[in-house]
Amino acid sequence: MRRSPLALAAFVVALLATWAGLLLWAACVDLRAPFAPEIVRVLAGDDFHTVFGSATPRDGALHVEAAAEDFSALQASALPHIAADDFPILRYRFGDFPRTLELSLVFRTAEHPDDVHTISLPWPGTATSTFDLSSVPAWRGRIIELGFAQFATAQLVPPERGFAPFDLVEARLWSPSWHGALAALATDWFGAWPWSQRSVHALGRDGDAPRARSIVLLAALAAAAAIGWAALLLGLRGRALATAALVAVGLAWFALDLRWQAGLVHRLQATRTLFAGTEWSERARLVGDSDIAQAADELRAVLAHEWPHARVLVQAGSNYQTLRLNWHLLPLNVGALVLARASGTPLPDNSLLVFYDTDVWYRDPELRKLLAHSRRLVPRGVLHANGFEAESLIVFRYRHAP
Repeated sequence: MRRSPLALAAFVVALLATWAGLLLWAACVDLRAPFAPEIVRVLAGDDFHTVFGSATPRDGALHVEAAAEDFSALQASALPHIAADDFPILRYRFGDFPRTLELSLVFRTAEHPDDVHTISLPWPGTATSTFDLSSVPAWRGRIIELGFAQFATAQLVPPERGFAPFDLVEARLWSPSWHGALAALATDWFGAWPWSQRSVHALGRDGDAPRARSIVLLAALAAAAAIGWAALLLGLRGRALATAALVAVGLAWFALDLRWQAGLVHRLQATRTLFAGTEWSERARLVGDSDIAQAADELRAVLAHEWPHARVLVQAGSNYQTLRLNWHLLPLNVGALVLARASGTPLPDNSLLVFYDTDVWYRDPELRKLLAHSRRLVPRGVLHANGFEAESLIVFRYRHAP
């Protein structure tokens, strides 16, 4: 059945109008705002000063040459008490920004000058990126300082290998506008974000920071609109409508898959930057927690003369540290002390209890009682990992009774 040109034209117009409306809805565009920002605050790169690291002004930009001793860098610029609600859009541009670094926005308000707020930003690449700050709870009141912080990509890049020189070209704060909202939506959906535990199934940003509306939801609504208008304006029914629905869903799925693949490519490029040109033996040691890996090596050396199947139970300052120290200690018979205690089964005598970067072994009364008859193999000041106090790694040989 042939469709009239008028019906086809109505379908195209209705579909494009619906998709445009969905895009404005996803970008949270204020329809009363102008298309371009009416007020722009420009911060050239050389308006920033270094807080951590070292940098020199160069042709209006700030050339960041080195990181601080903790391998991070921070640049900041004082602001003349601008109202946060008047400037919800941040635009920023860097040059030669390394893929091994993460980027965060840092700011302070006049209402709480002692509180430093940080927001994760996508990798800036070589183009101008945009971020909508209106959904950030702390972006309220009067902003008195704004800056950018850089640090090695967490859990992937060794801190000592993350930094490379780059340029902070400029930052801008825009008043509300259609352009700013749409540009922020594009950065949120298509910006390059680092690996996380949800990267295998997430699109775009994987964290829980304030974000734009889901691209998956928009794709689903766009497909539903196409199917609805096809039924209403083109009169599709039965098999024809089912075919149109299959095509619409397939195209939406394909578009989302392309976006997921693009994000995967961004992440793989960061991995290639880190591991390119290194031998396999060296790659095995390029971990994002080299301090924990070194502690595991030292602990393995201390336990070299123990019974090979001795039970090793670990408790660290965080769950992440516990899991990673367990990983680095393999193939020892290693496990988490917290889980062993939670099981209700008595710990076997001669178990080796390892405490890393935590003082819970003497702060917790139950642990003190548990260790009452145990002997400490590694006393304070004997064993330590880079960046921690000398007593960060303590080992006990467990005894249930004298």
